[in-house]
Amino acid sequence: MEFYGYPRPDGGVGARNYVAIIPSVGCINNLCAQLEHMIRGTKAVRHDQGCLHPPADTDQVVRTLINLGRNANVGGALVVGLGCEMAKAEQVYEGIKATGKPVGMVVVHEIGGMIETLAKGARILVDLVSQVSAVQRERAGLDRLIFGTKCGSSDTTSGLSSNLVVGEVCRLMTEQGGRFIQGEICDIMGGEYALKKLSVDQEQGERIVDYVRDLYMRGYYVGADTRGCQMTAGNVAGGLTTLVEKALGANAKGGEVPIQGTLDYAETVPAKAGRYIMNFPGHGFENLTGSAAGGAIVHLFTTGRGAPNGNPLMPTVKLCGNAKTMKTMSEHIDVDVSSIIDETETLGAAGERLYRFAVDVANGRLTKCEILNFEGMEILIKGPVM
Repeated sequence: MEFYGYPRPDGGVGARNYVAIIPSVGCINNLCAQLEHMIRGTKAVRHDQGCLHPPADTDQVVRTLINLGRNANVGGALVVGLGCEMAKAEQVYEGIKATGKPVGMVVVHEIGGMIETLAKGARILVDLVSQVSAVQRERAGLDRLIFGTKCGSSDTTSGLSSNLVVGEVCRLMTEQGGRFIQGEICDIMGGEYALKKLSVDQEQGERIVDYVRDLYMRGYYVGADTRGCQMTAGNVAGGLTTLVEKALGANAKGGEVPIQGTLDYAETVPAKAGRYIMNFPGHGFENLTGSAAGGAIVHLFTTGRGAPNGNPLMPTVKLCGNAKTMKTMSEHIDVDVSSIIDETETLGAAGERLYRFAVDVANGRLTKCEILNFEGMEILIKGPVM
């Protein structure tokens, strides 16, 4: 296997070659969507945050937007500001510009309305796409790959098949020097001490426990017991019975691979190879955004009952071990691993097959999410909206 990716000025290697349109605040999502529709080769990363948050959440939104622009799948970016928001467009612009990528900026209040901003933004995007489209794929080692993972619409087959297969991929890619981002703190709950034991640094392992404790206490302060809230109706209908059962199945996406460290939400993964735990939720949109901002260029998304969503900047590979779901949701699933439960394929063989497919996606093969344009994103915030 070989990985051929798009080289970036900061040393990253991308699986895709987009020009990102990044709104600093959700108020201008429609404008960004219009620009994406007008200009080929662009991706609008629409979200609903950027204003009237406590300072810590504003900082998190800004960090997320900067690191989305820094993702190696992004060759250039246009930052679009309104002009009165808390998440400053200038700060996002400067953060992305520091990578050496081509980047532009427009601010609606300064230009004067949507129509004039569309005109100026479109002209900037034409130049950016022209520059970025000249970048060609080059041979890169498998050690340049960064994968993220999550499980969604899980059922009993997730922990018994698809999550285990992803765990095999985690082992294979980290042995090749790649990096692997895992998280879903709600799904870790009940299995956090098992992950702590896998941490090479016990202080970092304790942070995993802290992430779970923080989630529990945030629920407690608003009168909710998160130990019950995170078992969805779909999980229960799919046969999952307890919090610990779900956690052990979710943890399997990293197998027994040692954990090198922890990451705050949307924090860039370190250069050191291995498995990392990020403080992102199970909810798909904020989850995938955190993974992409962390640097993942491909995401492995397991589903038992058929979760369809992906991310605009990061190709999302869907795999499923439920033979019934493969019949009802096949247009959303990329890789069928029901062979594990049928006992017609070994776990090792399925892991190798998924790894090869994921590398093919990194080399340009489209996922079902990309083909269907079934994509969306959101940024996690923890405090109140003012």
